Amino acid sequence: MKKLIAITLSATLLAGAAFAEPVTRTSTFDGPKASSTKTNVRDKEAGTFSSDKVTTRKSDGATATTERDRQRTDTGFTGSGSRTGFNGQTSSYEYERTRTDNGWTATGSGTGPKGGAYSYTGSKTRTDDGFTASRSASRNGTEVYNRTDRVSRPNGIVTRDTSVIRKQRKR
Repeated sequence: MKKLIAITLSATLLAGAAFAEPVTRTSTFDGPKASSTKTNVRDKEAGTFSSDKVTTRKSDGATATTERDRQRTDTGFTGSGSRTGFNGQTSSYEYERTRTDNGWTATGSGTGPKGGAYSYTGSKTRTDDGFTASRSASRNGTEVYNRTDRVSRPNGIVTRDTSVIRKQRKR
């Protein structure tokens, strides 16, 4: 009986040590017009995630890349990333989300492929019977998106109120 317990504990400890190691996953795609390789690395113990993808267009050898990183913090997480298209134009972003006593707040910024400056704010707050959430995005100082959600559940009946404002895109 003592040997069975010792073997079980040893297996559990070894599995736990292996579980703490970063996990890397690589996937490839090879189609008639393009091929790509994507690599994801997740380290649960360190609280990190990264993803890198390279796509090559077969007709002319042009490449497009995407890169994302995320880091857990004591109060939430931060994220960043960038994308470069086949035409060489790059866009990027940075994001931070912070836990609060009754929800979270978030801020972010970025640049578009043609140089536009973007900013983002968001929050979610729990209430006694539901929650309130809001998100807002601006491009070059002009608000282009705003959404507010209010959800309540008094007496088991769910009530949702959503307001969305979008600036019309130029086509």
